[in-house]
Amino acid sequence: MKGSRFTAYLRHGSRFYNKLHSIAVQLFLLFFVSIIVPVLIGGYLSYEKSANMIEEQVSNVASLTIKQVSDKLNFIFKGLDNVSMRLLGSKAIQDALQGKNAATPYDSFKQNNDAKDFIISLITNSPEIMDIYLLDINKNNSVVSSTFQGVVDPWQTDWYRKVLEADGNAVWFGLTNISYLKGIDMGIPVFGLGRTIKEVDTGKIIGVMFIEVRGNILTEALADIQFGRTGYTYVVDQGNRFAYHPDSAYFGQSSDLAMPATTQTMRLNGKDMLVIPASLGNGWRVAGIVPIQELIAGSIEIRDLTIWSALASIVVAMIMGYYVAYKIGRPLVYLSKLMKRGEAGDLSVRSDLGGRNEIGQLSRSFNKMIRQIGVLIHRIAEEEREKKKAEIRAMRYQINPHFLYNTLNSIRWMAKLQRTEDVANAISTLVPLLEASLERNGSFVRLGEDFELLNKYLIIQQYRYHNRITLNIECPPELRAITIPRMLLQPIVENAIFHGIAPKDEKGFIEVTVSREGGDAVVVIRDDGIGISKAKLPDLLSGTGTTRASGMTRIGLLHVHQTLQLYFGTGYGVEVESEEGLGTRVQLIFPIQKEDDHVQSAVGR
Repeated sequence: MKGSRFTAYLRHGSRFYNKLHSIAVQLFLLFFVSIIVPVLIGGYLSYEKSANMIEEQVSNVASLTIKQVSDKLNFIFKGLDNVSMRLLGSKAIQDALQGKNAATPYDSFKQNNDAKDFIISLITNSPEIMDIYLLDINKNNSVVSSTFQGVVDPWQTDWYRKVLEADGNAVWFGLTNISYLKGIDMGIPVFGLGRTIKEVDTGKIIGVMFIEVRGNILTEALADIQFGRTGYTYVVDQGNRFAYHPDSAYFGQSSDLAMPATTQTMRLNGKDMLVIPASLGNGWRVAGIVPIQELIAGSIEIRDLTIWSALASIVVAMIMGYYVAYKIGRPLVYLSKLMKRGEAGDLSVRSDLGGRNEIGQLSRSFNKMIRQIGVLIHRIAEEEREKKKAEIRAMRYQINPHFLYNTLNSIRWMAKLQRTEDVANAISTLVPLLEASLERNGSFVRLGEDFELLNKYLIIQQYRYHNRITLNIECPPELRAITIPRMLLQPIVENAIFHGIAPKDEKGFIEVTVSREGGDAVVVIRDDGIGISKAKLPDLLSGTGTTRASGMTRIGLLHVHQTLQLYFGTGYGVEVESEEGLGTRVQLIFPIQKEDDHVQSAVGR
């Protein structure tokens, strides 16, 4: 079972291998590959190049955007920092916090009002500032804006502690929905800036300021910054807590993402994100989050377009390949099959391919070649037939003198014996025999006509041998109409008389029988003469005999044998069987042909 399967696989593999050698298949594959390979390579290179360019361009644009955002935020933070510096350098603020030259309560009240007016002027000139609160570190005085009401205990707040720890450095507080000063939800996000106030001369801390700013100044600067559909921007403080996030629920919470120092691709919430960081002047850091999938969305479209282009190219390549194979390969395969038929001997094949192209010219050349080959073969066949006719005539010219010699010799003996009437009858019988040997009516006669000539020849021999020879012919009537070479049987009968029956000086018997074996006729000529020695039998049809007697016998048998082979091919001829003292049996085999049939020459066999 396994062997049969393996054989089947080998057979299918052989068929597939043979198909690959077909010019039609090769042309189809050539066009298919020549179209698809450049498209695939070009598409792949185009996709890779465009993907890299898009990613690089988007990354550059995102980096530039983040840079612009950082510059904008730095501008905002710098403005707020300038406000804080103006507060630090204000003499009115210094006097109010220290209570200098305030001898009376009125003087103290006036100092506070001057400081308050300065704060209000700052708020008026900076509409983004909601409130400014100044706290006396000694808890003696406090300077607040006019809008300040219900402040929480400032000395217990987290921002107060951080500002003191900063020792004069600015401390920034991120966005929140709860006011740093009032401790209540303001309805809008706010952020703040805190800084200690030091005495100008001694550098001693005399107070703490806190500037609370409307958060929209940040949200408006950052909310419109979006990368793709899901990309966003966020800001973290020095503690990596969200100072800003598109989702306000993240305000003040710690970020799970360790912001890198440079642009990197990082895994965030199960997705690859391009993180573009930038540092701000106040110590915060801003980062743009760009989804990689959306970053290369343009290149994905190019990839999809490339794939569709490749598929379309495959369809076009298949159509073009099939068209080329149909227009070029199929005609060539068709011509190849015709050539194989012509090679096998079928010269009737003709190509019906037309057109003015090379295939049409090849088709016409093929037809012309086949016609010329047919003419050439016909000419060669005619020449061969003429050559064989000449050979047969030459052999006939060999046999005729022999036949004539024997017949005239018989007539001479009758003349010596003064058998005048027998001589006259023999000569009159000889005339039709000589006429038949001249082949004036063609080389072929009916078998029945050859029997008549054979009987005439025997009449002459009976005159000589005083009717001691008997000839018996048995032939079915339907076989008498078949055609054979003229006087084919006479040389064999002549040999039977002169070399078989005559030497024994007794009566002799010759029997001719005709039978059919398939499409062939079998003629057997048997005599009861002295026979032929076994040593001479092999030489009869090979032409190697040396004695005169064997030479006479050989001439007749060799003539008949070669005549049959020249006319009908090497598969036909003469067979001789003989035994000394018992007679000789000669068998002739040749194809059955009617009178109108054309004899096929030995060339075609």
